[in-house]
Amino acid sequence: MTAADLLNDRNLVLLSAALTAFSFWADRRFPKAVALKGETWGALILRVAAGLILAGASLDKLGDPLGFYHHIQECFYFVPKDLQPLTAVAIPWVEFFTGVLLLVRFQWRPAALVFCVLMVLYTLSITWDVAHGIDCNCSCFDKTSTEKMTWLTVVRDLFFLAIGSKVLLASDPAPSHKNV
Repeated sequence: MTAADLLNDRNLVLLSAALTAFSFWADRRFPKAVALKGETWGALILRVAAGLILAGASLDKLGDPLGFYHHIQECFYFVPKDLQPLTAVAIPWVEFFTGVLLLVRFQWRPAALVFCVLMVLYTLSITWDVAHGIDCNCSCFDKTSTEKMTWLTVVRDLFFLAIGSKVLLASDPAPSHKNV
């Protein structure tokens, strides 16, 4: 069994829905319990999940920017031709560093905002492709995946956006410095 077999849209929708529900349960069950520096257990779970989603999604594209460039040319027509090479190189690095920032909890709020912006862009682009009958895979976790984009892919990204939104809106941890 490969990663592509596990990271299909149906499994990711179920996993993201379960994580979201679990985080809400954890925050209600342990409202005053903090996992790390003022962060609730629910926020911690979703922050780590968001980091893993982005860092994991970037790895295949980082290893083959030319392949990702060809995929953009083939499937994402709305990206202007002049910006396609830059997009093929920049997006995987933005995904990777945003994911790492979320995982290590450094500048996590700006990283959560970038995560949400990326999810909005991905959701809109996949919605456009599905609505126009473009028959491609999203190349999200594996460029060689044979799984085509469907409305379930859109639902998956909406769940990812919900995860990122909950992380973004999580309460601020205690300040790390005191005003003197």
